[in-house]
Amino acid sequence: MARKAVRLSDIAEKLGVSTVTVSNALANQRGVSEELREKIKEMASEMGYHAPGTQIMAKTAVNIGVLVQERYLGNGSSFYWRLYQELAIACAAHNCLLAFCVLKPDEEKNTVLPVMVSDHRIDGLIVMGEISRAYLRMLEKEAGMPMIFLDFFAAEFDVDCVISNNFYGMYTATRHLIKKGHKKIAYVGSVKSSNSIADRYFGYLKAMRQYGLEEREEWIVEDRTSGTMEIIEPKLPKDMPTAFVCNCDQTASVLIHELEGNGYRVPEDVSVVGYDNFVFMPVCDVAITTYGVDMPEMAKAAAERIIARVKGLDKGPGRLSIISGNLIDGESVRALI
Repeated sequence: MARKAVRLSDIAEKLGVSTVTVSNALANQRGVSEELREKIKEMASEMGYHAPGTQIMAKTAVNIGVLVQERYLGNGSSFYWRLYQELAIACAAHNCLLAFCVLKPDEEKNTVLPVMVSDHRIDGLIVMGEISRAYLRMLEKEAGMPMIFLDFFAAEFDVDCVISNNFYGMYTATRHLIKKGHKKIAYVGSVKSSNSIADRYFGYLKAMRQYGLEEREEWIVEDRTSGTMEIIEPKLPKDMPTAFVCNCDQTASVLIHELEGNGYRVPEDVSVVGYDNFVFMPVCDVAITTYGVDMPEMAKAAAERIIARVKGLDKGPGRLSIISGNLIDGESVRALI
């Protein structure tokens, strides 16, 4: 039977200290006395603990794990597959290798540590896409390696985060419709599903309130299931707006399909704006006006942050990197003025 991998929590329990203290001591971070640091290192050696990546460091400079929840990969061409491709390109430029791990729902629920982490195959971890706080707390406690969050922000963790400019992006998209003469504008997105969708909703609200436009509860339209995050057909309001802003292009595509199925023409009768500049399963033929996410720049920023942490070039507090995009005109918006 293979010997069970030694975790940071095992060392912490032996010495009666916190897992964070053990992690900081082994990584030579500040906040631990020299005497305690030596005790922790001696205990780690006695218990057979191997620092992350030491078994393969001779083969490559840096080995980075990428963890993503299964629900984000429902289709082989999803947004996160594309972002991972950009991340691989960015990491290759720094002589890094990526290990990809899909987190299954039961593993997230039961806070199961990824094998690539428990077996010390990697030097740092990128969590791509928002997952439960309980699972993130477990990673923070048990991983014992640098970690960053990509495409979501969690303020309660002292971790580098790289996100798109969700608030300003949706503000820009909504303002674009307003400047085209639209005053009755709905937002399509399940606001409680993720921080990114919520941030985009707040950007929509900012634009509506800045221009003194009416907000209606029925104009906040759900677009996905709460558990699986599967995109569903939005329920059209009884009092139809002249335009919709959608939290992503996939939702915009599904909305346009639903509108056309109910006799509405886009953009002649109703205008639609999306977000991401990425549709993995188009269900309409209309070129969508959207706020494009700069995935290459997000990937580059994430690669640079995790490498700096792994190599010890940055030992400061976690940083938030906000990457701006740009509005891309399509054929889904009609000017009313």
